[in-house]
Amino acid sequence: MSNQLSITGTFLGAGSTEFVGRDGTFATRKFYVDLTTNPEYPNTPEFQLKQDKVALVDNLKKGQTVKVSFNLSGRKVVSKQTGKEIVITTNDAWKVELITTQSAVTANRPQPVSAPAPAPAPVSAPASAHGAVPFQSQSGDEDLPF
Repeated sequence: MSNQLSITGTFLGAGSTEFVGRDGTFATRKFYVDLTTNPEYPNTPEFQLKQDKVALVDNLKKGQTVKVSFNLSGRKVVSKQTGKEIVITTNDAWKVELITTQSAVTANRPQPVSAPAPAPAPVSAPASAHGAVPFQSQSGDEDLPF
């Protein structure tokens, strides 16, 4: 089962790079994307970049539309404050793409539908002695009118 996900939203900003871990060499950086579709219920998830990925948001500006590819991960730990087991969930981003205005417009615009080809001209058949035109199949392999 793959847990690779992606979303498109508005970049809100990023924090500074922090170095964590026992020896303080593991780089992490948090950033935020607005996914709100109803202003009454804001939706602004936090994403985390790790190690060599922390620079992915360096050149982004607030308000730009981005596509974030990420993995959803979680782990159980024992809280130092309460001694109870808790779950820590993170959205680990591994790719952040700037969606340009042109590509966003193109992606949302319905694709033009080509006009149907004109119907072929009817084949004229010689009139019978009574003035009626006998049936002639378009494919030529049938002699029945139905």
